[in-house]
Amino acid sequence: MPTWRRAASVSGFLICAAGATGYVMLYSGNPWLYKHVLMGVAARLDPERAHALAVYLAAKGFVPRDRTRDPKILHVSLWGKGFPNPVGLAAGFDKHAEAYPALLRCGFGFMEVGSVTPLPQPGNSKPRVFRLHQDRAVINRYGFNSHGCEVVRERLIIARGR
Repeated sequence: MPTWRRAASVSGFLICAAGATGYVMLYSGNPWLYKHVLMGVAARLDPERAHALAVYLAAKGFVPRDRTRDPKILHVSLWGKGFPNPVGLAAGFDKHAEAYPALLRCGFGFMEVGSVTPLPQPGNSKPRVFRLHQDRAVINRYGFNSHGCEVVRERLIIARGR
């Protein structure tokens, strides 16, 4: 077998093995993949692009799944609505209701989408997200960028029907 063909075979095998390993780690919710691979990639991206990638991957189901049930002691009732636990994801992460079903499966008791505006609008001009590495923080100056209430409404209806 020629050297180039052997190298191609080995490369193909390694790519398949890495893909299969990544899939198993992702499906099992292995935190190593998220902490060392996905967060490593996100840290090298522009902050707004990293946020968009995180929402996109979450919408596709690439988020750790909490497979445990919350203890009854964590159950919260508020305004006649029951929540499995009091930990929620605040508005701003999934601004356009693109990923909320998968994010709820991460273990949040509830989450907010938005901010949602009546009509679509772009928000503030870029750059509008800044990392403060020393403080391990982010400054968000998105403004009210929104796909608009009709688009978000349709996404909520579709997700609710699943």
